[in-house]
Amino acid sequence: MKIRLAKTAGFCMGVRRAVDMALDLQRTRPPLPIVTYGPLIHNPQTLELLRTRGIEQAQSLDDIDHGTVIIRAHGISPQERKILEEKGVGVIDATCPRVARVQAVIRKHAKKGHFCVIVGDEDHPEVRGLIGFASAGGVAASSADDSDALESLDPVREICVVAQTTQQEAAFNEVVELLKARSLNLHVYNTICGSTKRRQDEVRRIARQSDAVLVVGGKGSGNTQRLAKVAESEGVPALHIETAGEIPPDALDGVRTLGVTAGASTPNWQIQQVIDRLKEIRMNRAPRILRKIRKLPDIAVMTYIWTALGGGGLAAGCLVLQGRPVSWLPVVVVMLFVFSMHLLNRIFDTSGAVRFNTPEIAAFYTRHRPVLTVLGFLSSVTAIALSYGLGMYSFLLLSAMTAAGVVYAMPFRGRPAGAYEEARSLKDIPGSKTPLVSLGWATAASAVTVVGSGGPLNVPAIAVSFVFAAGMVFWRAALSDLLDIQGDRIVGRATIPILIGTRRTVQLLRGLLVFLAALLVASSLTGVTGGAGWLLIGNVAIFTGLFFLHEKRPIVDRLLLEGVIDGNFVLAGAVSILYG
Repeated sequence: MKIRLAKTAGFCMGVRRAVDMALDLQRTRPPLPIVTYGPLIHNPQTLELLRTRGIEQAQSLDDIDHGTVIIRAHGISPQERKILEEKGVGVIDATCPRVARVQAVIRKHAKKGHFCVIVGDEDHPEVRGLIGFASAGGVAASSADDSDALESLDPVREICVVAQTTQQEAAFNEVVELLKARSLNLHVYNTICGSTKRRQDEVRRIARQSDAVLVVGGKGSGNTQRLAKVAESEGVPALHIETAGEIPPDALDGVRTLGVTAGASTPNWQIQQVIDRLKEIRMNRAPRILRKIRKLPDIAVMTYIWTALGGGGLAAGCLVLQGRPVSWLPVVVVMLFVFSMHLLNRIFDTSGAVRFNTPEIAAFYTRHRPVLTVLGFLSSVTAIALSYGLGMYSFLLLSAMTAAGVVYAMPFRGRPAGAYEEARSLKDIPGSKTPLVSLGWATAASAVTVVGSGGPLNVPAIAVSFVFAAGMVFWRAALSDLLDIQGDRIVGRATIPILIGTRRTVQLLRGLLVFLAALLVASSLTGVTGGAGWLLIGNVAIFTGLFFLHEKRPIVDRLLLEGVIDGNFVLAGAVSILYG
């Protein structure tokens, strides 16, 4: 079964902004309690997570008399806002900017005495809030068939027509054409969010290419319900689910291509759980022996065995950049160090982010934690012991790095979990993880392998190899942080994309690839690294191609992506060995 995942699946801009504002509240220490007026978004699982972070729901204004109130993404009416102001509570306005634009349009025409028609669901919180801005009168109509709302319009008055931001465009156009046929004096604004249009257009394309469509999102989410209807309008069966546990395996019998999309309030981690469940269903259809063989690459990625091979490959690349032959001992030492560093960090990660970012990996580590813990410590001790064969300085450097890693991961005593500034360990310092992982890999690959050799050191070549290794690993880790941004926010982990934003992180990763290519070209032209610099430009080009694909197409198999990324380091090692 082939899975087609919609690129637009998941949080829209307005929902992401509202959730981020709620999760970031702890940093500002607002007056308690913190409540949302109604559900912040239409996704029960995300709302439950917010509740675990101390953010409750107030269903009525009567339930709010102190603390801080978050206005939901759907917005509220001016009358409700006035009541909140009179209560003297703190207000955090998480209204979607697209909804705020519709509010402004209605307010402008209401001041001119114009009646307002809102094409949307009358009971939807966004529409209820918009009606409050129609001080000169207004009505909601879900479709052209809503005769009670549309037939009583005064033909003399000027009428402002807007749309609920998540409405279907066909329904909006039908209402507008009906009103035009009555020769009414209209001011028409198609206020359907561009994200909604793109999401619906994409599900149409996917439906035409699929045997069935799976729609993930809250059962009470209007935009998610409409995605299922759009898919069905293309003549394919559509199944609307909230969680992966709702997928009936027999419902996918005979489905060779399955389209998957998600509503604007569906978090990435929930989509990933569905993808993992679909992979499991697909795997269970294969013969037992094939299932076991197919599982081996995933295990190699999840346990960091493949990452360790990538670390060895990077060490081989650094050796040839320095004009040294590639030998087994330094490569193995780096492999064991990288393996233990990543494995132990994963095992002792208490943030809980992995269960949101990569649920499949979280389940694997829960099942095999004791064995993996022993492997992590054994590989760390073995790496230090073998490094003695590289020389005393290599042994001391690797020992110091290992000790620093333990201190970095060690929790502080008596420090609470919570906001970013309340670090539970040094690794909780905002933005520290990615640079320090890059520093660890680069130091091991470019310095530990040579400082104890006793021979003359080519300092310029060591510097180039260090910067190259650090840059490549930084790119690898920052891309992972970019994919994990929602889960990291939920647990309060401040990674680089969270600190500087997604757009700037993308710009940083693009610029880094250009810099690394220029570094290799310059070091080769000047003779610092010889021909090896030209050789490894190919690995920078591979990362460039991967990044291009990442921006153009959604990632269906996260383990496969991580395997390909670390495979680029393995390739660098293979090419370096052949070159040497």
